[in-house]
Amino acid sequence: MNYKQRYSDSWVTEIPRSTVVNLVIALCALPMFALLEQTTRLELPPSGEIVLLWVVAVTVIGVAIGLEACSSSDLGFRRPTKIDFVYLIGTTVASLLVFVGTDPLVTALGLPVSEDSTAMTAGVGLELAFAGAVTTGIVEEVLYRGYAIERLIGYSESPAIAGGISWGTFTVGHAVVWPIGNLVQVATVSAVFTLVYLRRRTLFPVIGSHVLVWCLAVMGQVYG
Repeated sequence: MNYKQRYSDSWVTEIPRSTVVNLVIALCALPMFALLEQTTRLELPPSGEIVLLWVVAVTVIGVAIGLEACSSSDLGFRRPTKIDFVYLIGTTVASLLVFVGTDPLVTALGLPVSEDSTAMTAGVGLELAFAGAVTTGIVEEVLYRGYAIERLIGYSESPAIAGGISWGTFTVGHAVVWPIGNLVQVATVSAVFTLVYLRRRTLFPVIGSHVLVWCLAVMGQVYG
């Protein structure tokens, strides 16, 4: 089999049905629910949204372990090393610089932004806001970076394909919630997380960074 044949669509047909379904849940469940909220009268309270995030994550992990015979390391849960702490801090700093550095560009281009973009859950108590920040950071990284990238690499044997699909679906999924100005920032930060995960292949630095960024955002809204 030549290179062109190997990297056409042949690897897609090798993915078991259970993995296909689980990938769809991991990549599409949360954006689809957000779209449902946007287009109908359905509206969960912030605590309900937190529960929903955990339900999706537990479902994906459960299917991966129970039906796909994945180990914890197959899902990105690998023991961090000392260098991963450095990556955590570096990724956090890079992410914050993205938000700060792109603000002038977004403003200059006149791109629409959401006034609530720095809040996880506007109008709720501090404890619930932090719970939302921590939950979002953990669940999104488990679904999009850990599970999705690892499973896609396993079948495509291409980090570029796996990372590209993960980054693309993450960005498109957030387009349901955020206007284009915020989406530019989200897409850029997602690219940083994706590259760091592909470099380290452990969830520790990206989960840590994602949680820190959102917790700092919550603190900025409350105390800023």
